[in-house]
Amino acid sequence: MPRFRLTTGDGSVLQEWDAADAAAAESEAVETVARHRAEDPPGAAEYVLADDAGSDVARWGSEAP
Repeated sequence: MPRFRLTTGDGSVLQEWDAADAAAAESEAVETVARHRAEDPPGAAEYVLADDAGSDVARWGSEAP
C-alpha cells in the first residue's frame, strides 16, 4: 500500500499514512486540511499532499479544498 504525507507550505508534516491509492489519500487529506484550518488559521496558507516518491498528489492554497 502506498504511503502519503501531508505537509504545510513550510514543510511541517501534519500527517503520514498508508492509503489504497491517491484518490483515497486525497479524500483523507481534505478532512485533515479542514480540521487544521479550523484550529490554526494563520498556518493555513498552503498544504501539499505527496506520495512516498515525493511527487505531488494535490496542493491547496488559501482556499478550502
